[in-house]
Amino acid sequence: MSKGLKRTAATLVALVALYAMLGFLILPGVALRVANQQLAAYSTVPAHLQRLEFNPFSLELTLWGLKIGEPGAEQIGFERLYANLQVDSLWTGALHLVAVELDRPQTQVLFDKSGKLNLSALFKLPASDTAAVQDAPSEPFALRIGSIKLVDGRLHFKDLRPSQPIEFLYDSMNLELQNLSTLPDDHADMTLVANSPQGGRIDWRGRIGLSPVSSQGSLKVTDAQMSVWWPYVRDSVPLVLEKGVFTLSADYNLNLAKQTELKLDKVALSVAPFAIAAPDGRPLARLERLDVSDTSVDLVKQQVSVGRIRSHKLETWAAREADGQLDWQKLFASSAPQQPAPKEPTNSPAKPWQVLLKDVQLRDYQVHLADRVPTDEVAVNVGPLNLDLHDFDSLNGAPFTLKLDTGLGKQGRVQASGEVSLAPVAARMKVSTQDIDLRIAQAYISPLIRLELRSGMLDSDLDVQLTGTEPLAMTVSGRAEVDQLHTLDTLKERDFVKWQHLTLTGLEYRHGDRLDIERVQLQQPYARFMINEDRTTNIDDLLIPQPAQPAEPVRAGKPADAETPLGIRIGAVDIDNGSANFADFS
Repeated sequence: MSKGLKRTAATLVALVALYAMLGFLILPGVALRVANQQLAAYSTVPAHLQRLEFNPFSLELTLWGLKIGEPGAEQIGFERLYANLQVDSLWTGALHLVAVELDRPQTQVLFDKSGKLNLSALFKLPASDTAAVQDAPSEPFALRIGSIKLVDGRLHFKDLRPSQPIEFLYDSMNLELQNLSTLPDDHADMTLVANSPQGGRIDWRGRIGLSPVSSQGSLKVTDAQMSVWWPYVRDSVPLVLEKGVFTLSADYNLNLAKQTELKLDKVALSVAPFAIAAPDGRPLARLERLDVSDTSVDLVKQQVSVGRIRSHKLETWAAREADGQLDWQKLFASSAPQQPAPKEPTNSPAKPWQVLLKDVQLRDYQVHLADRVPTDEVAVNVGPLNLDLHDFDSLNGAPFTLKLDTGLGKQGRVQASGEVSLAPVAARMKVSTQDIDLRIAQAYISPLIRLELRSGMLDSDLDVQLTGTEPLAMTVSGRAEVDQLHTLDTLKERDFVKWQHLTLTGLEYRHGDRLDIERVQLQQPYARFMINEDRTTNIDDLLIPQPAQPAEPVRAGKPADAETPLGIRIGAVDIDNGSANFADFS
């Protein structure tokens, strides 16, 4: 070998050795020192990087042991960060990384009472040049990454702003991205799996693009505990969560190119179990199970379409308080924030959302109602209640069908079915009742008349047609029966009116206009009627004087009391084996 060739080979070997020494030994040490100096200069908390490795031949960079935060309470950190740079980054015009791997990263996201985020206070960042930022090009930095892996990530979230602090932890987060790029119309395949020791799992799979920002895929949340974020709800409405677990899944399509376009398809939600109570411990609602499926949401169209709802065994309580307000209404009103002054109305009202409910089934519901307005509280149990609803449209595109079948009291039953419209409010319903105990009306009768309703059962088969609500326009037709009616005069402790069976056929009532009854049939009726010496009757004795009502204003130029009397027509009356007690002392 010639001396020149040997000299050239030796020079190349020396250069390679020098390059290797610079890359393996000198450059990592210098870079580690500079990195820690910069961390110390700009970090407001202790920050340190343990080790830095660089392979000058494969352009592989590895960072070890980054910790930012007080020892033992680090707010950001990782065990290892690996990146593999490609040489073609020099001539392709884009930074090209074959792989990026992040092992055991941890992040603490903490909001204090004032809403300040801990991450925003970790570094003292220099003031930015606003003019330079405004003049800077809007195109994103050109970047291509073949593979990104996040292994065993840890996220700790804590928010001290609610009245009850919110805290949750995901201690096993694994993310994988393939072919991530900021170049136009490039998309990356993504997989995310996150588990929480508090219960719950997140599975996210799909594609994501950065220029423009877009994403398509599926998201599933399994066995999530509502108690984790319930303090946000409780600070808005005073509802105490006793138990609540839900599972949610959906396919989504998000695009931010021109406007926020979001579509959700195949949305499915399951809630089981669920229970809430009032702050004083009163139960408000308990639900065994709720399933919502075949649902879609379109943000641009402002439309929610729910294909199927199935719900089982909801038990709820509601009461009308002595002041006439519902307890639920008062509960929400007590925490309602003060509303700001209304803004000036705009010429173009906001487009309303459309909600479509295609198939709804509620089964075995129980509703406990209480009315505390009367002196004696009235308690009514409604259930088991079954409800079917089909083709509901909140914009009233077409009437929806409704079917109701429920128990009322100990042995009563109510069934209703028909069509209902919302705008204007209208309905055509068939309503039937069986064994409705009329004694429920006693608390409403007692303030008006000294009468005890000892027994009475109502059956009916009616057609109800509602054509308006302002003013109320309604027609009721059909038949009604009242069995075993027995009323007692509480002044004399004697029977007042009673019968074994009453049947009204050919019944037609037009609200505010007339009442027609084709035939009245009475079996074994009894009535006691007395005329006193002063020509008053025993009926007058039973009536309880009522406080005078304030005078109503004159309407449309006529006296307030000049209202059209209700016309009543009875075609025939049949009495079978009747009796009466009559006396005239005048």
